[in-house]
Amino acid sequence: MVRFENVSMAYGTHEVLKNLNLHIGEGQLVVLIGPSGCGKTTTLQLINRLIRPTAGSIFVDGKDISQVDPVDLRRGIGYVIQEIGLFPHMTIQQNIEVVPKLLGWDENRRKERTLELLKLVNMDEKYLSSYPSELSGGQQQRIGLLRALAVEPPIILMDEPFGALDPITRESLQEEIKSLQQKLKKTIVFVTHDMDEALKLADTIVLMKDGEIVQAATPKQLLSNPANEFVEQFIGRHRIYGGKADTVSDVMSDKAACVLPELSLVESVELMRQKHVPSLFVVDDNHHLLGQITIEEIRQVYGRENIPVGEVPLYHGPTAVKDESAKEVFDMMMENHIDAVPVLDEENRVVGVVTRSSMVKSLAHVVWRDENG
Repeated sequence: MVRFENVSMAYGTHEVLKNLNLHIGEGQLVVLIGPSGCGKTTTLQLINRLIRPTAGSIFVDGKDISQVDPVDLRRGIGYVIQEIGLFPHMTIQQNIEVVPKLLGWDENRRKERTLELLKLVNMDEKYLSSYPSELSGGQQQRIGLLRALAVEPPIILMDEPFGALDPITRESLQEEIKSLQQKLKKTIVFVTHDMDEALKLADTIVLMKDGEIVQAATPKQLLSNPANEFVEQFIGRHRIYGGKADTVSDVMSDKAACVLPELSLVESVELMRQKHVPSLFVVDDNHHLLGQITIEEIRQVYGRENIPVGEVPLYHGPTAVKDESAKEVFDMMMENHIDAVPVLDEENRVVGVVTRSSMVKSLAHVVWRDENG
């Protein structure tokens, strides 16, 4: 469906991409990931000719896109960005129907398609006359996705579409993308900086560094057979079977159960139930830790009005940092009967969590490694 042949991209003397060769098969969800400046967004934007390569060729459905009218090319490629880009002065119906209207679809056909799309994400007719400002961030992102799907393009490009969303909404939309992909079988090229998101969504993960592909593989292949030390470090040894648990970074999970202070108690209890956790970390908009709320704190106020989490006295327990000894954190958790410890960076932002499950997995890895000699 999409093929890069010896593609390079440079701005002056700065090489963004170096002799890139990549094949993206029809119906695949391919995730581009890597450190900042590795060239993943540039690679994405080359596909719909938002930018043009310095050298090499890009083919879409067998056609060299340099020989295709860029307007015609883009009409066959959906594009979803982090900022969503909905037109604030247009209704939801008008936003979804932008491209169908440009293509000359009649009013009945446009509305029929819009209602069909809304059903895909469990939204109904009442949203047609709403404006973007009346929707939540997650709902706006859903509409951005539907707009990209409006004329049934075979290819969808997604540039960190969930990066600005809170953890709960982000996880919900990830599930919707997986479900939609199973139904629609689109070719999706998805840029992210979140390895857990990549492992969850991708058929193929393309890990990039300094404008080059370091490894392209299925999630299972990437975890079981990282190509080199960079891949292993970027994935995180805690995700790789048999990893040695020396420090917190080796055993922590990036998927800490974080919520904003505005979340209601009812929603908090439901989230705990979904994630099978007895506590949640309360963070501000910049992911700085404000405290922890446990089921015990919720029980004390449950039955009163459905107040936000931020109005409940928060628990301030122990925290950890990535380079701290995993054993010391495990010992502390056992001695104090603690289920989860947040991992913070130097700016007090939550970057992960160590749980009792972390301890079990770490012990299992040691046992299995010993049995295998």
